Amino acid sequence: DEEQRFGEEAKQALRAPHTLVMSATPIPRTLQGALAGLRDVSLLATPPARRLPTRSFVLHWEGGVVREALLRERRRGGQSFMVCPRIADVTAMRERLQDIVPELSVVVAHGRLRAEALEAVITGFASGEGDVLLATDIIEAGLDIPRANLMMVWGADRFGLAQLHQLRGRVGRGARRGTAYFLTEPGRRLALATQQRLRTMESVGGLGAGFAVAAADMDARGAGDLFGTAQAGHLRAIGTGLYQHLLAAALAGREGLPLPSIRMGLQGRIPEEYIPEEALRIGLYRRLARVADAEALHDFGHEVEDRFGHPPPPVESLLALQALRLACASRSVTMVEAGPNGVAFTCAAELQVAGGVERGGRVIVKTRLVDPSERVSWALDLLRR
Repeated sequence: DEEQRFGEEAKQALRAPHTLVMSATPIPRTLQGALAGLRDVSLLATPPARRLPTRSFVLHWEGGVVREALLRERRRGGQSFMVCPRIADVTAMRERLQDIVPELSVVVAHGRLRAEALEAVITGFASGEGDVLLATDIIEAGLDIPRANLMMVWGADRFGLAQLHQLRGRVGRGARRGTAYFLTEPGRRLALATQQRLRTMESVGGLGAGFAVAAADMDARGAGDLFGTAQAGHLRAIGTGLYQHLLAAALAGREGLPLPSIRMGLQGRIPEEYIPEEALRIGLYRRLARVADAEALHDFGHEVEDRFGHPPPPVESLLALQALRLACASRSVTMVEAGPNGVAFTCAAELQVAGGVERGGRVIVKTRLVDPSERVSWALDLLRR
């Protein structure tokens, strides 16, 4: 469990014939392997009964806001967390809390406490002793206190996405809605990547948000190195789209299957306005890439239309291109290119199509096709004859 806490070298040492990996926010390399089909993936997005999504806010530190939030949680009979990035920050934060909320009792937990003292603090807080638990990120996993429903993270810009998501998961674990405040120092200039992390935490806060958080992390840091120990960062230079293509080509070559390359001047995609949820779009892309025959593709298209309504032109183009890829694979066509004056097929085996002339290892069919979508339909019809 908590796969994101392990480096690749550590995980390789733990490999067994059968391994089940669980994580609220998988590292980019693991997520990429799942999206590419290198490993199976299951998403658990069904919340416990009566569980409500946690509200998240990104704010500069303001004493009045912090005081009001802590007292409001106290008035409704709850408890609060205050998390600091370093043990060295704990003493100063305790003094700050005593200044702004002297009526609340504060207990402290961090990794330098003896095991017996730390256990006493945590179990006492879980039993209702203390209004605020001031701690480091030592509490980010394994803590289940339904009474505590306010999380404040001071210095949120110093935490990673997975850490922030895990900390947010410590509240809202009962029937009451949790609230998370990600606080930064007033006047502190944040790097663009840091701003993106905090915006992600503020905008992605629904139940089962870990997948969306992990996808944003992969988009920001790259997809890692599948053949080394780097977990992220090495794929940003070429982009995720090109990396997906190169990876799919490598896998197809290893399995001895042709991966048809299509150059028709037509691009297909699933627009955000058609399916707003990013996790759903990624899941549909993954399923479409695994479609193996025309019948399965027809069923997939029917399901999409039934669930989300009549598909817009970009989705129709995406389905048409996948249909052409399947037809190319069945005829050992490795590449199909088309322009206004014809279509050219590059083949791994002998190919005969109506009106085709072999030239330079390609089969060329001349025709006048201006619309890219017509080129796809026409090429598909040729291969199906």
